Amino acid sequence: MSADLRPAVSSGLLFCAAFLAAFIASTNGESRLECGKRAVHVRTSQSRIVGGRDAVEGAWPWQVSLQVTNRRAHVCGATIISQWWLLSAAHCFPSTSGFNNKDQWKAVMGLRDLSRPAKWTISRKIDALILHEKYHEVQNDVAVLKVDKAINFGDYIQVACLPKPGKFHIEKWSHCHVTGWGLMEQNGAPARILQEAGVRLIPLETCQQPNWYGGLVNDHMICAGFAGGGIDACQGDSGGPLSCQLKGTDRFFVVGVVSWGKGCAERFKPGVYTSTNTYGEWIEKKTGISISQSEDSGVEYMSDYGIAATESSAENPSVPSNIQFGTNQPTSMVQRHLPGRTIPLLNLLILLYHFCTDCF
Repeated sequence: MSADLRPAVSSGLLFCAAFLAAFIASTNGESRLECGKRAVHVRTSQSRIVGGRDAVEGAWPWQVSLQVTNRRAHVCGATIISQWWLLSAAHCFPSTSGFNNKDQWKAVMGLRDLSRPAKWTISRKIDALILHEKYHEVQNDVAVLKVDKAINFGDYIQVACLPKPGKFHIEKWSHCHVTGWGLMEQNGAPARILQEAGVRLIPLETCQQPNWYGGLVNDHMICAGFAGGGIDACQGDSGGPLSCQLKGTDRFFVVGVVSWGKGCAERFKPGVYTSTNTYGEWIEKKTGISISQSEDSGVEYMSDYGIAATESSAENPSVPSNIQFGTNQPTSMVQRHLPGRTIPLLNLLILLYHFCTDCF
């Protein structure tokens, strides 16, 4: 009888060990993440931020609202790139106004209507704020933020893919959209509902023409919009994602970060975005995120080691007067913090005891 019992006990223990490992991994959110997918079906459009069209609930689940805590106000956008890290623009955090202090900020996710957080909306404090050490005016306009608690993913809160570090190839991407709560027209009112704009990627050589942006644009940047204007990001959208689908797949990658432009939606003055391809290695170094697979496979997984850097943010120098960045006048917002549910360790052990009793 003992000979028959031993394999049963061994199998039971192995099963329970596997169950426990899987359960703990899912509870801690350490399983591999399937990035860049939307739980809701959304028809692509050529809608506008300037001029306005409301995004469908859940259409852009990696979109983040960065808010100044003492004003309860949206100021900039950001993108979820892992359970612990957000991607944004360096110019959103000027030292002159004290915005380079991480304690001034919070990140709100799973949000569509600034005045009406949903039941799945969550808020996180900022544990680390890192600006690119060579940020200056429109150059190296990139930043990463570490949240104080892991982000709970669901249908309305997801992680975006990051393209593999290297040169940006415009021909790989389609269905590009910029999203945010910025101004709906130049010098106009900010949006209350998350806006989306379908934009076209513009070759760098076109954007560098003298009657466009000339030498202000380099290969660390991406131009997106339309030659005739009319569709563009605007103030308040800065730091948010330029999300594009990798051709032949259903996955979205954040290929750009809203950075700057002359006015909003002007002729020959499209939006200019920080290219995430160019800064992939910098993002990996600062965050510990591993952008592990080739984007050509259509699948991008990111391992997150939760590394918290302690670097101070950079100074924000003066910028040319004709360049528009993304901070906007504060708008009021009612906040609600809905953290994810957790199972205490004692309850977990009791659950496993009862479950594994039948294993033997």
